[in-house]
Amino acid sequence: MVWSSTPGTPPKDSSFSSPVLGYYNNKRVLYAGTGCGNLVAVNVRTGDPLWRYHFSYGGVNSSLLLHDNNKIIAIHGKENLDSSEVGRMAAVKIGAEPVKGESGPVVLTKEQELWRLPHVMFTSSPVLVEDKVYQVTHTGELICVDANSGKELWHHKLENGQLHASPLYADGKLYVPMGNGNFYILRLKNDGVDVLDKVKLAGGCLGAPTVWNGKIYVHSMEKLYCFGNTEKRAKPVMAKTIKPKISKGEVVRLQVVPPDVLLAPGDNARVRVTGLDKDGWVVDRRVRPDWDAFIPPTAKVKSKADASFTRGNRIRADKEGSTSAGAFKGTDGDASGILRARILPGLPFQEDFESFTINETYPSSHREAGVNYAYPPLPWIGARFKWDIRDMDSNKVLVKTLDNVLFQRATSFIGHPDSSNYTLEVDVMTDGNRRMKSNVGVINQRYVIALIGNWQELEISSNHDRIKVSVPFKWSTKKWYRIKSRVDIDGDGSGVVRAKAWPRDEAEPEKWTLEVPHKIAHPKGAPGLYGFSPQTRYSVYVDNVSVYPNE
Repeated sequence: MVWSSTPGTPPKDSSFSSPVLGYYNNKRVLYAGTGCGNLVAVNVRTGDPLWRYHFSYGGVNSSLLLHDNNKIIAIHGKENLDSSEVGRMAAVKIGAEPVKGESGPVVLTKEQELWRLPHVMFTSSPVLVEDKVYQVTHTGELICVDANSGKELWHHKLENGQLHASPLYADGKLYVPMGNGNFYILRLKNDGVDVLDKVKLAGGCLGAPTVWNGKIYVHSMEKLYCFGNTEKRAKPVMAKTIKPKISKGEVVRLQVVPPDVLLAPGDNARVRVTGLDKDGWVVDRRVRPDWDAFIPPTAKVKSKADASFTRGNRIRADKEGSTSAGAFKGTDGDASGILRARILPGLPFQEDFESFTINETYPSSHREAGVNYAYPPLPWIGARFKWDIRDMDSNKVLVKTLDNVLFQRATSFIGHPDSSNYTLEVDVMTDGNRRMKSNVGVINQRYVIALIGNWQELEISSNHDRIKVSVPFKWSTKKWYRIKSRVDIDGDGSGVVRAKAWPRDEAEPEKWTLEVPHKIAHPKGAPGLYGFSPQTRYSVYVDNVSVYPNE
């Protein structure tokens, strides 16, 4: 990984929008729609967010068009912020950058919008041919819009509705798959289209077609089609991106690759440090800065990693290092860069949460106002804000939070992703009532082993289309149970996933409750914790985590 970026606001929806690339003001720029309803611009070299435009209340799922490197054209099917209308196609002027010394992207205003039309589409993306935009709307109409003025030139009814599939322009024609399985080949004209062919495919079309060497490939929900002829064609000449003349300045920042490292005690890793100018272009590829531990001023947890730097940009974790995480700052003259490090223990390891200090309190605006808690271990992936540590019956336990519906499912990893052939044990408990119960379990080598509350089952799954096996298991809310799981991998790549569960105050049963063979097993995977609180109504609880090699 080179960088990560958060150019928008907290997401409200998914986003299928694919990014498009361009050049602006001596920068290589990425443009995309986001799940928070923004159109965003990001510096490709650094990840710095340049600007955002709040386009809709829901996610922007259609991909954007870049026209003449000075405007973005986009469409959505959600509610608008400034009117009661649903959906909008609009062009937004490019031309804003963050002010020096200020953080975050520039927030564009309505004045940046050049034109808009009241069209609706959720996921099908537009196509740009010279200065004309072609878009299939949710009502199944193909529209043609002048990209400069925003004037709708014509429309042509294809079907009664459309979803997902985007048209493709090639060889002077528009190829349009529809959700009902009809596939149109259209010749474009100034005042409309000629329908050259209409083919009925098996299954509806959800994806865009693609073209190569005189053939069109279309994927329906039932088949993959190839249309064309058997003649050999010359390799097509692909369009080239016109790269403007780039000017480079002096080094003002350091880029550390990777920006995050994961180490076990005693391990080491080398990072690459390059010097970038103000626009993100590489000026110096061989920088060896001075490194020091660094706590960002905005960090909620003041933590340092049990590691240090040696010569040659190499970081080494202490042999006796504990589970920890922290940042390091590399400095060379006036330029600097940040590296984050996580130290996770090797096997075996245990965690009962008793060493944590309960020193945080939820504010009055929080759903659980006044509750005292501690943050979960900083190196655990996906744990912050989904879990916290609280006092319960004179013990400290891990508790799933309930304040954010986006976090009703918590999949959190607590160990190294290269772990294999290990056993994972944990105490679990859930809240609920007769009609609704939460789920709780563990993740062992990419397999989820969970007690499913509403179905009263013990389940093993891994991407439900690959493997999902369960057995009846009666269990009660507000009662502690012990889950034990292990995964054994054989030399031929097959494996067996085993699990058992029993009341914590009873003796461990001799036999496994569930044993599931898997022909192509996951060879590695981090141990983790799993909790699911439907509608964020009832919490789950975890204690006494133990991970050790299979005996």
